[in-house]
Amino acid sequence: MNFLNLFFGRVEAFLIFEASAVKKHAAFIFFGLLIPGPLKFFFIFLLSMQLFSAAVSSKKIRFLLSLPFSRSEIFIYSFLFGFSVIFFATAAGWALFGGNGSPDFLRYFVFYAFYFGLTSVNALKIGSVTVLPMLFLAFDLLSPFIAPEIYGFVSEYSPLYQQNQPLSLSAALAVLVIAFLLFVFGRRENW
Repeated sequence: MNFLNLFFGRVEAFLIFEASAVKKHAAFIFFGLLIPGPLKFFFIFLLSMQLFSAAVSSKKIRFLLSLPFSRSEIFIYSFLFGFSVIFFATAAGWALFGGNGSPDFLRYFVFYAFYFGLTSVNALKIGSVTVLPMLFLAFDLLSPFIAPEIYGFVSEYSPLYQQNQPLSLSAALAVLVIAFLLFVFGRRENW
């Protein structure tokens, strides 16, 4: 029981810190996440760029590393904070706006996990938050129009279209694990 109290105390402390640090665009993103429909993916994308990767690229990660959290805790708690925002905003939006059926949390999880990992890798290795993820999102959005012959293959793994959800989930988790390993074990920081 003492271990659980310690674990939840650490998670709570990190969530309070993260909630107080992300005030700038948090209300805009949260209200955007309330909206049902495909526009929600845009706000999930914005949220993925505002959390961990923004702290890395703006060099605020030094402060996070000085707190009594391990590198793995910082990464995992930041990911969980973002998905909890998505989860609660989606549930509240579904209750307020009376969506048809139930919200598809797995689709949102796959999309968020992929772009959280991609923005993290981009911030850790390139230093920018937006370059690679925006290019990938643009390609993902426009692939049915630009290259229909490639779209069939891409849509299987796509975090946006998710034609084959187990493959999309596997690809998203692979990108997330790569980002985790780069942050935890790749200690050649530029910050």
